[in-house]
Amino acid sequence: MPQLNHQNAPPPARPRPQWPVILVTLLTGATAIGLAWPQVFPGPDQANEMTLPNLSQRASDLRRITDPVERDKNCVSLSAYGRALDRALAPDARVFMSGMLGETNCSKLGYYFFLRNYLFPREVQVSLGDDAVFHEWGFSGTPCSSPAELRTNGFDLLLLVPTNSNNIEIIPLTQKGVPK
Repeated sequence: MPQLNHQNAPPPARPRPQWPVILVTLLTGATAIGLAWPQVFPGPDQANEMTLPNLSQRASDLRRITDPVERDKNCVSLSAYGRALDRALAPDARVFMSGMLGETNCSKLGYYFFLRNYLFPREVQVSLGDDAVFHEWGFSGTPCSSPAELRTNGFDLLLLVPTNSNNIEIIPLTQKGVPK
């Protein structure tokens, strides 16, 4: 068995100091605690902010409300409006939303998307005919706000979305379009 010569061997590597790693770890931990503290233990000035205890309380309050329309009234009122209209309309009613076409009405598209979601599977149109095209600035198509013309085209309900108000006007066109 050959003998190893320890005299020519390189000296053992000197361990690197660990203080930079420890310092960065401590600073990261202190930052995390500083960010999480107001969320877990909010002060009196955070009574109406979305902190973890407030969100937990809100979830408990919403869980007690069994009616989806009432629960949505406490969250997003347009959702409550859509759910209530869904309950009140015949399942096969055709709905036309007037005032939704063009660049100037782009800000009202949220109404269309919310109501289209909540009124599904009903047909919800913004253009008379099948020519509605969605662009980056909104819809283009054939506008119509005439109840008689919409009635002759098979629509049961006209929703007028005004330009400078949040109140949607409901105009029943047939018996199916009368909210119950």
